[in-house]
Amino acid sequence: MKALQNARLNAPLDIYVKVNSGMNRLGFQPERAQTVWQQLRAMRNVGEMTLMSHFAQADHPEGIGEAMRRIALATEGLQCAHSLSNSAATLWHPQAHYDWVRPGIILYGASPSGQWRDIADTGLKPVMTLSSEIIGVQTLSVGERVGYGGRYSVTQEQRIGIVAAGYADGYPRHAPTGTPVLVDGIRTRTVGTVSMDMLAVDLTPCPQAGIGTPVELWGKEIKVDDVASAAGTLGYELLCAVAPRVPFVTT
Repeated sequence: MKALQNARLNAPLDIYVKVNSGMNRLGFQPERAQTVWQQLRAMRNVGEMTLMSHFAQADHPEGIGEAMRRIALATEGLQCAHSLSNSAATLWHPQAHYDWVRPGIILYGASPSGQWRDIADTGLKPVMTLSSEIIGVQTLSVGERVGYGGRYSVTQEQRIGIVAAGYADGYPRHAPTGTPVLVDGIRTRTVGTVSMDMLAVDLTPCPQAGIGTPVELWGKEIKVDDVASAAGTLGYELLCAVAPRVPFVTT
């Protein structure tokens, strides 16, 4: 606030004033908000002011009740625009919409709860596809093992496809055998440990697949939330973790 007060500006700045509604990360405590607001309002360098907050538990039905109580305490008597709703509140808590909403992960067609079923009826569609192709095929006999540590053991003769993608590309290293993947439009599964630059998939459901066959790791058919759930993480992390070396194509 001191920096804003002492700054030499050509024109006042429009600002957002953040109230801590329970995240305990950033923002003024609710009991200080009124005083802070009036101090800012009196500054010549301040133009329009919008009150904002960030919900910590908006993906739970009861998650914003206490947060809204804190915000009401902070804003009692104030005439101001509000920006409160993240993706979860935008979807499930219309009472928190106010003037501006701030959707995040739903812009990518992924679920703020980490479960695709929670947004399946919203009309949202995935907008990011992580894709690759098969660069090798192994036909393995009973008892042979796949990948580092030999964590997957073949129980009947099986064709395994090797896909040019791994944890160095942002695919989760901890994705276990059975994580869903799409090969030539057919749903199948990963097998064995994910490597730095490659991973293995079961070609049993898609015997026509071979070198050059396209693979969807997540996207329209394989939801990023499902991959994340299998790997013990969230779609947020996977969407953020795609490596710079992966070519980005906008369509």
